[in-house]
Amino acid sequence: MTTSVCEGGDSCFVPQEKLKPGYLKEIPEILKCFSEFLGKRPWFAGDKLTYVDFLAYDVLDRNRIFEPKCLDEFPNLKDFITRFEVIPLILLFIFSFFFSP
Repeated sequence: MTTSVCEGGDSCFVPQEKLKPGYLKEIPEILKCFSEFLGKRPWFAGDKLTYVDFLAYDVLDRNRIFEPKCLDEFPNLKDFITRFEVIPLILLFIFSFFFSP
């Protein structure tokens, strides 16, 4: 895990491995909130895709990269990720050179 640190106007990232165990303990509770809010809806703001879904996807994807199994207890969030990633223009972006996992 890294924390952004600014010195003299320059951004850099400093490893904070000691923070990782605490964050790993917090992930399930954070994801539970997302899961309960999403419920059975296809998208976070209702039945249509909105910018909120892009923000939610980013948060969920970053956590999934950080801890790949973190979504295992939340099938609705896994379904959301899948639903988002198969949108044709999103899929094109994921397979483009602009996307860096």
